[in-house]
Amino acid sequence: MRKLALFAVLAIFFMSCSETKRVTYLQEVESLPVEVLQQKSLLADPRIVPGDLLSISVGSDSPESVSIFNKISSSTSGITENTTTSSVSNNNSTYLVDNKGIIDFPIIGKLNIGGMTRTEAEEFIKSKIYPQYVKKEPTVTIRVENFKIAVLGEVKTPSIYNVPNERVSVLEAVAMAGDLQLTGRRDNVLLIRFKGDGSKEVARINLNDPNLLFSPYFYLQQNDILYVEPNKSKARTAYTVPPMLTLSLSILSTLLGITNIIVTLTR
Repeated sequence: MRKLALFAVLAIFFMSCSETKRVTYLQEVESLPVEVLQQKSLLADPRIVPGDLLSISVGSDSPESVSIFNKISSSTSGITENTTTSSVSNNNSTYLVDNKGIIDFPIIGKLNIGGMTRTEAEEFIKSKIYPQYVKKEPTVTIRVENFKIAVLGEVKTPSIYNVPNERVSVLEAVAMAGDLQLTGRRDNVLLIRFKGDGSKEVARINLNDPNLLFSPYFYLQQNDILYVEPNKSKARTAYTVPPMLTLSLSILSTLLGITNIIVTLTR
């Protein structure tokens, strides 16, 4: 009896350890060498895609000379759901990138900046302004006003989230969604990325792996989608028996009952 009790305790202990390994993020990250931890993670420069809402400002030592290239900006104070910013830009001060990657810029006209990184687009616009329109080289600053990501699946609050500073990691996205449910797989999170040329990229992310810190997918890009799939236990409980199968089993059970009664009476 004691051996049976000891076996039960050990079984529960090992099962507990196994479950802990499934739900712990960045396991044994403290064991990574110092020189590895000191490596800098490269933050990808966002590429401009159709549907982006851009804020573009042109600056100069002589503001009057570049004022014609700046829209009048205005903002209204407020907080929207799932948004961490308290300022909402007015559409009159932004540029919508159309399906061909084109914006209509003051004086210059149509500019195709789709697929460019933000830095490339800034240099491109600057080259269109200087030296043709101004004598001093200006500065061009671009911000993606509608930088957003989506987190779906086995998280507490699946939704689309706005990111005002254009910088968000996978772990931050998980935190924004209220963390994963215990029924969510942490070792196989699906990332869907929409690239600047219209193509798509698909990758799998293991939140348990400490090397995630150095993954090219650690920092998300605008319009990225994260999908956390259910683990096996959740998938099993989600299975429903088809109605026809339920009906067939009911009929079979009834026939077996009738057959059993007939056999009993004929004995």
